[in-house]
Amino acid sequence: MPNITLSSAVGRAAAFAVVIVLVALIAWCSRSSTKYRPMTKADHCMGMPVRAGPTGPLIGYLIGGAMVDPGGGPVAAINISVVVDGEARSVWRRESDVMHWYVPVHAISPKDCLWTAPGLTGGMWRPTQLEFGLAVPLWHRLFGGWTPHHGLSTSRRPI
Repeated sequence: MPNITLSSAVGRAAAFAVVIVLVALIAWCSRSSTKYRPMTKADHCMGMPVRAGPTGPLIGYLIGGAMVDPGGGPVAAINISVVVDGEARSVWRRESDVMHWYVPVHAISPKDCLWTAPGLTGGMWRPTQLEFGLAVPLWHRLFGGWTPHHGLSTSRRPI
């Protein structure tokens, strides 16, 4: 019969209690963390945060929509405020591409939603030199933010 002392039994009970507390803490944190879902047209709100995936990096915040001509005819596009190389920049992406991104559940209530649809601006938008147009790929940096330069410390797929 194994020799079990009082101190070893107390040690095992303490270790078991620590494990139970850690499991409960992890369960509570995962339950209380922000939930994300695929974007819908109803989520087009100024200031809405968008992510590359349900656990993916923050891309930026929606600004508004416009019709943009990248050279092959006008397309509906979305303007997003994105941190690029450490500065907040205006980035344009096709509306069809943005619809594959994710938004937090219940981030902005519909009554507080402000949005300019791509067709309501009354003309064609031409991105300026300070903005990133539809054709400019951006890669996520492993240590935060986005960059137009692909390298070892960037993601594989650009937005």
